[in-house]
This record gives sequence, C-alpha cells and structure tokens, in this order.
Amino acid sequence: MIWALREYPEIEPILLSVNVEDEISIAHAAQVIAKQMNYDSGLVFDVEQADGQFKKTANNKKLRNYLPSFRFTPFEQGFISFDSF
Repeated sequence: MIWALREYPEIEPILLSVNVEDEISIAHAAQVIAKQMNYDSGLVFDVEQADGQFKKTANNKKLRNYLPSFRFTPFEQGFISFDSF
C-alpha cells in the first residue's frame, strides 16, 4: 500500500490483491479471524441458504507488471488480534 501511495504513476486504479492461487475462501478467513480473536463460541454456517460466494477473485496483473517479485504475507501470518497490542 505504501508503494502504491508513493510510487504508482497511473490515474487508473490498481488492485492490491494476492495471486489467484493464494486466495482463501471467505469461510477460511472467518475461521482465522475467530481463532485470532479467541472467539470459541463457534461459527454458524446456514446450510438452509445458498452457499454464497466462495471467494472474491481479483485480477492483480497490473500490480504484477510493476512488482513482479512482490510476496504477500500469508493471511494467517498477517492477521493479528487487537489483544496483541
């Protein structure tokens, strides 16, 4: 994000998104967040409703053109709870 604020030269937006193969499901994100927040009451997935969106895919081709070797921090490693401060 800092690079984009300081160095990105275009007017058109850029997506700061991981590669498709590194995406995680929305359910997995919720599980990681619950674990990091020490939420142990369980997550409820409503099986009576449609599954909904598995993940939100975004094309990061423009970012890769500028920063081809940039490595994102894995979600599980990058997410910390406020209790850690």
